[in-house]
Amino acid sequence: MAGCLEKGKYKAVFSDIDGTLLNTSHQIPEKTKNKIQKINQEGIPFVLVSARMPKGMTEIRKELGAKSPMICYSGALVVDENDKPLYSVSLKKDEAIELCKTIQKMDSDISINLYSNDRWMVQNLKEFWIDQEMKITGVRAEQVSFQDESIFEEVHKILCMGDAEKIASLEEKLWKEFPHIRVYRSKDTYLEIMSMKASKSDAVHMLEETFDVTKQEIIAFGDNFNDIDMIMYAGLGVAMGNGTDEVKKAADYITEKNDQEGLRKVLDLCF
Repeated sequence: MAGCLEKGKYKAVFSDIDGTLLNTSHQIPEKTKNKIQKINQEGIPFVLVSARMPKGMTEIRKELGAKSPMICYSGALVVDENDKPLYSVSLKKDEAIELCKTIQKMDSDISINLYSNDRWMVQNLKEFWIDQEMKITGVRAEQVSFQDESIFEEVHKILCMGDAEKIASLEEKLWKEFPHIRVYRSKDTYLEIMSMKASKSDAVHMLEETFDVTKQEIIAFGDNFNDIDMIMYAGLGVAMGNGTDEVKKAADYITEKNDQEGLRKVLDLCF
């Protein structure tokens, strides 16, 4: 559907980060960065949308020179350009407690991570998966006791990390046990758990009034399961060439891979 890439039609861009904006070295290619800075200067907002916490996104926004809100935790939290919350959807306290206890019983090898606003809370900083995630995001986790129920007051996301087969098994079990909770893989080794009321598309819709745009005037980019609703919602939903088959089926247009600057190539055609 190359015909949908029309110059002058779109007025806002919403983009996933990992596997989409960033290449496999977790960097923004220089030409992509320059293009985003150029459209920002022309008044086209470029909004970061991610399963990450705010702290894991602010340096990327700064690098882009963008002064815009960010959609964090796949839509569970939206912060303004000064990182003040605009919109928040958290798990109920008793739900979050029960989920953590159940996951530990189901598989004690799974790494459990709690996210609340700009706090990332874990039980053991020395865990392999946590150490790896700290290196990827540049954010340091906070070691806490899950026996302290006060940490469950406003949990925006529970992230489970583990081997792919263990994560697939856990996903299936949690679907059956907690059908009212949003459970999905953001990649083979990461399982995200949030309120059913939280989604990237709802957060995008909430920001339309802020930018004075309609959904038809929005481009959304993504590569994975948690991007599907946003890609289907936007006027132009773009799947990365490295994206999952499900994302590609949902998209209006499939661009090249993140390592081939597929995002920038669409921006060049549209702006």
